[in-house]
Amino acid sequence: MKWKKILAVIAIPVAIAAGTYAYEPPAELIEYRTEAEAGDTIWSLCAKVASDEDCMEELVYRTMQENHIKDPAHLQPGQLIVIHVKPMKGGGKA
Repeated sequence: MKWKKILAVIAIPVAIAAGTYAYEPPAELIEYRTEAEAGDTIWSLCAKVASDEDCMEELVYRTMQENHIKDPAHLQPGQLIVIHVKPMKGGGKA
């Protein structure tokens, strides 16, 4: 019984330390604003500004949500699209 209490007392700080170490705060995002042209899709616009750190599927989904777009293939020419991408590690966008 005594050993269980000792292990519990040791396990709690270890778990807290491990959780603190594993936590990575969300990266700041870089905002791009672009106007859609005829034939553009959310995917094509996101592909122009995506960094190596971005997952295209997540970026397209997030961009659709943030811009309240239901059909990503039918953008209106002149429609303003805001895209938030992750900065590249070790510097800015190339």
